[in-house]
Amino acid sequence: MTTKAAEAKTAAGSKVVAYGLLVSLSLIWGFGFVAIRVADSGLSPTSLALLRWLIASAGFLVLLPFTKSKARFEGRDLPRLLVVALANIAGYNISLNYAEKSISSGLAGILVSLGPVFMVLLSALMLREKIGKRLVFALILALVGSLLLSFSDLSVNGSAIIGSAEAVTAALFYAVFTVASKPLVEKYGALRTCIWASVLGTAFLLPFASGDFIGQASRLSSNGWLALLYLSILSSVVGYSVYYTMVGRGTISGLSVQLYLIPVVSVIGGVLVLQEQVTALVVLGAAVTLVAIAFVRKNDQQRRRY
Repeated sequence: MTTKAAEAKTAAGSKVVAYGLLVSLSLIWGFGFVAIRVADSGLSPTSLALLRWLIASAGFLVLLPFTKSKARFEGRDLPRLLVVALANIAGYNISLNYAEKSISSGLAGILVSLGPVFMVLLSALMLREKIGKRLVFALILALVGSLLLSFSDLSVNGSAIIGSAEAVTAALFYAVFTVASKPLVEKYGALRTCIWASVLGTAFLLPFASGDFIGQASRLSSNGWLALLYLSILSSVVGYSVYYTMVGRGTISGLSVQLYLIPVVSVIGGVLVLQEQVTALVVLGAAVTLVAIAFVRKNDQQRRRY
């Protein structure tokens, strides 16, 4: 086998592994929306976030001795790490937990998939790049899709618009911590950045340890605990370790399968596990939202090419 053939085979193998990781992550995070809905029934949104990340932080600290930092941490990177920790652990989780109190897990998964739209918008604003017509059109489509999805639940729950806004806020936090974490991942490594952000972010949640926190945990059902452990171990420790690794490799921007699988899995999971209904407006809103994401992805790929 020639050197070029060997390199091509290695590259192909790496791509298969990357796709495998992204598909696995999509399944884990897609069903994570269902698990949040289950755990939300026995815990307040803030108690769920705190309990989830206390368990997850313990798991991350077990992994810490087996990881290495690429470089010694510099104090000038602390503000960026604080932003990542606050956006990822506190902002994203609390917003999403509140959202799933009033909207379905499938709808939440679809709306959070707007994160890549915000990623491209934030990158354009931070880099002072011109926002083209394609991106403007995509943002309008995303807004229309969000409104359609919000209206789809109005007949069941009058607070759907507020819940949808909370899910979109979670998508914004998702974009913020992804964009902000990339320089840290490249400098210090994926797992170290993930662990630092997770443990530090959990500290931001400690003020939410209300007097009823222990009471809620003690009254949580067996299904609630199963959902919580799923969120803590699979969605948080395993999921975020994989996600930050892919961010460090630059694979998230190149492989869009994750962007489309997560909302699909969340909808299917909601139907199978929670018997959630899929209305015509949900299908239409999801289609419009995914088209908006596709436009943003294509705009981002063309911008990177030139």
